[in-house]
Amino acid sequence: MAQETIYKTVYQYNKEPISVRDMARLQEIAEDCRKVRNFVYDRYGGIGGLPKIYPGYTVQNEMTKSGLRERLGLPSVFFYLSIFDALGDIKSQWTRIKSRIEKNIQVNAELTAEDRHYLRFVMKQSRCFEAVLAGGEPDLRGDWRETYGALRAGVDAYRLDQYLRRQVRRHLVKPHTDTADGFTISPKGYRYADHGIYISMKESRQRLFILLTDNNRYSRQIYLRLYPKEGNITLNVPVEVKQRHPRGYEGEIGLALGLRCMFVTHTGQMYGEKYFEYQSALTEYVRERLSRHRRNAENNPGMKKYTAGKRRLETALHAYVNAEINRLLETEKPGVVYIPKLPGMVKAGVNRKVNAGLNMWQRGYVKKRLERKCRERSVELAEVFGKGISTECCRCGAEGRKEGDIFRCNSCGQEMPERQNTAVNVLNRGKKLKAGNAGET
Repeated sequence: MAQETIYKTVYQYNKEPISVRDMARLQEIAEDCRKVRNFVYDRYGGIGGLPKIYPGYTVQNEMTKSGLRERLGLPSVFFYLSIFDALGDIKSQWTRIKSRIEKNIQVNAELTAEDRHYLRFVMKQSRCFEAVLAGGEPDLRGDWRETYGALRAGVDAYRLDQYLRRQVRRHLVKPHTDTADGFTISPKGYRYADHGIYISMKESRQRLFILLTDNNRYSRQIYLRLYPKEGNITLNVPVEVKQRHPRGYEGEIGLALGLRCMFVTHTGQMYGEKYFEYQSALTEYVRERLSRHRRNAENNPGMKKYTAGKRRLETALHAYVNAEINRLLETEKPGVVYIPKLPGMVKAGVNRKVNAGLNMWQRGYVKKRLERKCRERSVELAEVFGKGISTECCRCGAEGRKEGDIFRCNSCGQEMPERQNTAVNVLNRGKKLKAGNAGET
C-alpha cells in the first residue's frame, strides 16, 4: 500500500534581528547541549555502551543520576532531547559499522559460506554481538540458543570472534562534536503567541520572545539553528503532509542517469541538459581553490570565503536539479519510474580532471530528490539491475558498441543515441521485474 503521508521540513524565520544579549543566551543553551551530547558520546559510544543504548532508557536514567543537568543548570526540555539526539548518532554509527563489516565479510576470500553465515547471525542477534565483543557468552534461550550452538559448532568460532572484534576496532570511532550552532526543543519548551514564539531559557520562569515572519503554529519537536553573526535564527519544523495524487499520472518510463545530461527517457526526451555546466563549475571551483588554499595554508586567513563560494555553487546546482525533476514529472506524468541501480564510484583513469568530476558527481543528491518528488506525487520509483545495461541492444539483446554518443548493434543493425538505448533497457527490465513480481503473488 502506498504511503499516504510524508514528512517535510518547514522553516520559520525571525522578523527582527536578535539582540547580542539574547543571542548569547541562546548560544549558552546550544553549548550546554553540545556538552551533554559529547558526554553521552564519550560514555556510551564505545563497545561497553552497546547493551544500554537500546532503547535508551537505561542511559536516560544514568544521565539523570549523573548530576550533569544540575551542574549545567540546563532545563529538562533541552537536556533529555540532547541525550536522545546523541543516542541517535551512536545508533547510526553502529549501523554504519555493521554495514562496512558486512561488505568486508562478503569480499573476504578466506571465509567459507559457513563462516559468513555465523558472522551474519552474530551481528543480527544483538545479544550475541554484544557478548562476542565483550568476550563473554550470550544469554540466549530456546531456539535462539540451539541455533547459535549449531552455528558455532560448525566453524572455528574463536578465529571468527577475533576477526569480528578486529573489524569493530578498525571502524569504531566515538562520535564527537565541536559545533554548537543550535539545539532541539520539545513542545513543552516553547509556545506560540503574539505573532512569534516564546522559548524557555536557563533562568527560572524566563522565556525569550522572538518575533516571526509568519503566524503559523506547530506543536511538535523543533530544531532552533543559530546564526550569531547575522543576528538570525531559523526554526526547523518537521510536519506531516498528505501526498498529492494528481490526475493523469499513469504509464511507465525508463530513465538513464548521466553526468552530462541528468536524465534521458526511453523516448529520447532529455531533462537537465545543463547539469554538466553546473557540476563542472562546482568541481573546478573546489579543485582550484582548495589546492590553492593548501599550498598557502600557513598564510591563508581561513576557509570562510572558499566555503561561501562553494555553498553558492551547490545551491545553484541543487535548485537546477529540483527544477528539472519537477519538469520531468510534470511533463511525462508517469505512474511508475524505472531507474538503474547505480554502481559504486570508479576512477576514470589518469585524467585527474575527469576523476575529480566523477568524485564530486552529486548523483546521490539527484536520486534522493527524485525519490522525494516521486513520493510526493504518489509515483512509484523502482530500481532495476544495471549490469551491462548500457552495452546491451534494446531491440535484440545482443552486445553492441558505443561510438561517441551513438549505440550501434552489429547483430540487428540498430542505431540510436546511447543514453536512449540505456533508458529503453531500463524500461524493459522494469517491466519484466514487475511481471515477475506479479506472477509470484
